[in-house]
Amino acid sequence: MHFAVRDFLLSPVCLVPGLPRFLIQEIPGEPMSSAEKISVTIPTSREVRSRIPSQQRIKVLGLGMASFGSAFGVWLISLVLLILVPWWAKLPFGLINGVAIGIMFIVGHDACHGVLFPYRWMNRLGGKISLFPSLHPYTAWTHNHNGLHHGFTNIKEKDPGFPPLNLEEYQALSPLGKWLYRVNRTWYGLGLLYFTEMWLKWEILPNASRCPKKWWAYQSDRLQVILFALVWIGGLVAGALWMEENPIWNLFFGFFLPQFIWNWLIGFIILQQHTHPRVAWYSESDLPDPSYYHSQVQATPHLFFSGPFRFLMRNVMEHTAHHADTTIPLYRLPDAQRELAKVYKKDMIRVIWTRKGFLSMLKTCRLYDYAAHCWTDYDGTPTTGCLLLPIHGAPKPKMAKA
Repeated sequence: MHFAVRDFLLSPVCLVPGLPRFLIQEIPGEPMSSAEKISVTIPTSREVRSRIPSQQRIKVLGLGMASFGSAFGVWLISLVLLILVPWWAKLPFGLINGVAIGIMFIVGHDACHGVLFPYRWMNRLGGKISLFPSLHPYTAWTHNHNGLHHGFTNIKEKDPGFPPLNLEEYQALSPLGKWLYRVNRTWYGLGLLYFTEMWLKWEILPNASRCPKKWWAYQSDRLQVILFALVWIGGLVAGALWMEENPIWNLFFGFFLPQFIWNWLIGFIILQQHTHPRVAWYSESDLPDPSYYHSQVQATPHLFFSGPFRFLMRNVMEHTAHHADTTIPLYRLPDAQRELAKVYKKDMIRVIWTRKGFLSMLKTCRLYDYAAHCWTDYDGTPTTGCLLLPIHGAPKPKMAKA
């Protein structure tokens, strides 16, 4: 794991509201008075996790089966009904099917962490089955998400979770590449963002550097996903022929539309889990690297959605608690989130989701300056203040004497 717990040395001009637990830099040759020194210990992973009662890590078979069974049942039933109804009535079932794929993926995400069920074999089997409708190989997702995303959160060269480009990288893109990057970071392009930047690059067509180390297991899982997709498509075609309909309707409403819906939904969720005007991103060249506390607690926002959305999405946006401790099942995340907030509320980014705030985030968080540590527009104009101390020989600010 990458979580080396290190102290951050921040310049006073770069402090961000809500991120107070850091040491202020002392300028060599200019000793700080006792009034200027701040002695704060950054909480360790053990300390943070100790704030969450142990009973919230208990896995309950019935709750896991209810989460898995309800999502799988809605997906399967909506698909069957879609085949049975005439073409003009297929749209609502296609929409329901797409949302069900998203819910199954969230349930599968928990199983891949080994916390949905009390038994390891059930988590592995449930994880594979839950990921099939979203066409994700089990081995690839556990490698990319469990290993890289949670081990190197918000570090550009490692974390596959939509790391922003800097100005130089953006300007080096082709005209088509620039257009695609811009569209991906709009409200209507979030499905394309997930499809191109996650599914294609990391799940189904990874290059050698992104491919899981368990190569044969990955190839087997990818083949199973391909076979599942072929059976799915074949079943839709067979159903259309049996109903004496044109297969194109079943393929569109029963496969392509659900995939479009699910990709947009997961893009909408994942982008907001680690992209915010107060969240910093890092490069491997950053010194110091982010501590566990900063990357998993302070840089993992908690977005408050309405009750129905939280229920539908299985508490997936109670994300600080999940990153603080991945052994907490989805059905216990709200309680764990509340326990963390009791202690670390001032350090956590807690936002009530609104459409206006969401669109503002997309406008603010376009490119990232990894040297100055701030978000910028496409022309390099900063859209936020400095989130961390400038690195690599940046001039050190003089501190006013007390």
